[in-house]
Amino acid sequence: MNPLQDLIKRLPPRIEFLIVIMWAFGLPIFSSILSIGASDIDKREYFDNAALISVVVMELVQSLFLIWFLRMRGWTLEKLGLSVTLRGTAWGLGLLVVTYAVIIGVQFGAQRLLPIDMPAAIEAYPGAAANLSMHLVFLASTVNGIYEEVFVAGYIIAALAPVRGLWTAVNVSTGIRLLYHLYQGPVGILSIVPVGLIFGYFFARTRQLWPLILAHILMDIIGLSLAASGNSP
Repeated sequence: MNPLQDLIKRLPPRIEFLIVIMWAFGLPIFSSILSIGASDIDKREYFDNAALISVVVMELVQSLFLIWFLRMRGWTLEKLGLSVTLRGTAWGLGLLVVTYAVIIGVQFGAQRLLPIDMPAAIEAYPGAAANLSMHLVFLASTVNGIYEEVFVAGYIIAALAPVRGLWTAVNVSTGIRLLYHLYQGPVGILSIVPVGLIFGYFFARTRQLWPLILAHILMDIIGLSLAASGNSP
């Protein structure tokens, strides 16, 4: 064993957690926070083909280090609960339906009970270019769905739940998920918090990651496709 591997294996769990979170989500969180001050026009065409390519490349490159690092630390796919099954696929489709129903209910309630101009908030929500390549939409949605759920749900909850408890792990996972989605504005917040809580609780109770990944991939594909069609001439 070389000195670097020995050092990595001897790192305290807290340092491991900090390294994984900062490497996986540090830049997206920083960029998302900066975007809060951007104008709605600046954010309106946030997703285009170049942006999708950038997401794919960045997350694949980041994954290379994270996979290597976590393998050195003794993490495995089984420990993260990642196995593809027919039952898990059915759970994923059900999770998609339930999550969409909750999001619609939360947004409807917010419009009725809170001083939120929902039409204006929707207009400020990041859009997508009309000429998005569907091949890129499917590729980026797949890569992003796997990347996010493996680290923001699978890793965080598997690392924290045994020592901090189920709800602390779910809340930390949801909080980090929200931080790197702040660029989506009020509508995004009303969507991301329910997603984080539902996905996080489901994983914490079942330790099945594939349903989350499938639901996330489908949500990204649907969202990008609808946003692109909404910008069509």
